[in-house]
Amino acid sequence: MRTLTSRWLNAALLGACVVAAGLTPAVAAEPTSAAPAWSNPFYAYCVGIGTDPESATLQAQQRLAPALAKCGYAGMAHVGLNGVPEMLQALESQGQKLLAAYTPLNVDPGDPGYDPKLREVILQLKGHGTLVWLVINSKQYKPSSTEGDPRAVELLRQLADLAAQSGVAISLYPHRGAYAERMEDVVRLAKQVARPNVGVTFTYCHFLAVDDDQHLDRVLELARPYLTMVTINGTSGYDPKNRAGWIQVLGEGSYDLSPVLRKLRQLDYRGPIGIIAYGIKGDHEDILRRSMQAWKDLAARAVAGP
Repeated sequence: MRTLTSRWLNAALLGACVVAAGLTPAVAAEPTSAAPAWSNPFYAYCVGIGTDPESATLQAQQRLAPALAKCGYAGMAHVGLNGVPEMLQALESQGQKLLAAYTPLNVDPGDPGYDPKLREVILQLKGHGTLVWLVINSKQYKPSSTEGDPRAVELLRQLADLAAQSGVAISLYPHRGAYAERMEDVVRLAKQVARPNVGVTFTYCHFLAVDDDQHLDRVLELARPYLTMVTINGTSGYDPKNRAGWIQVLGEGSYDLSPVLRKLRQLDYRGPIGIIAYGIKGDHEDILRRSMQAWKDLAARAVAGP
C-alpha cells in the first residue's frame, strides 16, 4: 500500500483539505487499532446548483461563505474554473477553505482534453490546499470501458506534473454516465498514472447509481490507497425514472449512511468529507444547517459503533 506523508496526514488532522506539497507516493495510512474521534474537514458542494440559474452564479456561491462559517463547515467545493480567485477570497475571509475546483477532462482522440484555463487555475491554487476535481468524460468510448485509458493517462500525467510544481493535488471524480463512472475506473486510472498527487474521490450518490450498496465495503477498500475526498448525501437510492429521491438533504431519505462512515473510520480515512446538495431546493442556509446537524449525528453514531 502506498503511504501518506506525515505532512499530508497532519493537514487532514488539522482540518485542512488534502495537500500534495509533499509529493511522495500516495494517500493512505495503515489503519490504526483505535481511530480517534472524527476530525475530518466537513464541507459543502453544489448548494443551490441545479435548482435555478441564479443560485449557480459566482455571486450566489460567494454569498454562501458566511453561512458556511456560521454553521461550522470547513469550506466548500466549487463547480468550474471561472471565479476561482474570487471564491478563494470569499471563503478565506470567513475562515473557510476552497477544498476543490471541479472540471472535466475528455479522452476522445483529437480533443484537447481540458480547458486551457486549468493551467492558470492550478497556479492560482498554490498554497491554498485546494485540489482539482476531474471528471473523466468521453463521447466516443462507453462508460467503464478502457479504450481511452492511454489518452487519459497521458493527459493526467501532464496535469499531475504541472500541479506538482504548485503543490496541488488532483482527485478523479467518478460520475454516472462518464467514461470513468465507477470507483473501479478511477482507481484503475490512478494506478496507471502513478503520480503521488493523483488520488480518487468516493461520491456516494454516483456509487449508488452504478453499483449495489452491498458492495460498499469492497469499493471503499479498493479506493482506500488513493482516497483523497468523499461526498455523501441523504438518499432513497437511484431510480433512473424518478430521481427525486436520489440526492436529498443529509439525514433525509431511506438509506442509513452510518455504514459509510463506519467503514471510512475502520479504514482510518482522515481526509475531507462533504455533502453534495445538487438540485435540492430550499433556503440555502437551512440546507446547510440541517446537513451539519445530520453530520454530527452520523459521526457520533459511527464513533459509537453499530
